[in-house]
Amino acid sequence: MGAFDFTGKTVLVTGSVRNTGYEIAKAFLEAGATVYINGRTADKVESAIEQLTSSAASGEVRAAAFDVTDENQILAMFDKIRNESSSLDVLVNNAVIQGIGGPLHKVKSEELRAVVSTNILGYFLCAREAARIMVKQGLGAIVNISSNTSQRAIRNRSAYVMTKGAIDAFTRAMAVDLGPYGIHVNTVAPGYINTDRWNVLDPKIAEIRHNNIPLGKEASGRDVANAVMFMASGEAANITGARLVVDGGCSAQHLPVGCDH
Repeated sequence: MGAFDFTGKTVLVTGSVRNTGYEIAKAFLEAGATVYINGRTADKVESAIEQLTSSAASGEVRAAAFDVTDENQILAMFDKIRNESSSLDVLVNNAVIQGIGGPLHKVKSEELRAVVSTNILGYFLCAREAARIMVKQGLGAIVNISSNTSQRAIRNRSAYVMTKGAIDAFTRAMAVDLGPYGIHVNTVAPGYINTDRWNVLDPKIAEIRHNNIPLGKEASGRDVANAVMFMASGEAANITGARLVVDGGCSAQHLPVGCDH
């Protein structure tokens, strides 16, 4: 077991069948938690569970197949959590649509709706239902996964950037509303993360990206998971409405290497 102990705690991580969400779920599992794995389809959830079960994890893994944009599915899943578990201690809002496309004037309405439905509506509905459980408990932690793009925009991702800014604001609003009930709410804001999308990058592009990171290395899924676990742990019990950046220093600089001479 690592630095954090979540033995006896129940955790839901949305969008946890692959990439960063999977690594977050795995970290909580290794820390002894009962972890609900979420994806839109049961087959993907079961595949992730098989992988996690085969690892040397000390916690328990459970299936949570639902679409974060479908309120009825969300309500049914939280009823399932109430029936199966004595508590819900941590919600990690991670499910995301990247919204990779063209500039603002070329974004189609259906593309915008898809991004907003997952990145804002999904976060809101899951947080609301988690809060309804946590308020009765008198404790809990909600960690929203945002992005360093919420404060420093990138090109051709206007819908995505907009939703990440909304997540930061939503976190502050949640912290104010839920603080009196013993619930702390925070944001983890990654920059570049080494996911499977890096596998298809042109090596020259990857080199440029690395040169744009003061620490010279993009975050791993475990880097993000460690930040999430800290914000969800008792070590952060008096931190709420905060934003923890995990981007290797990208947000600290005014200009990348080669442009500041």
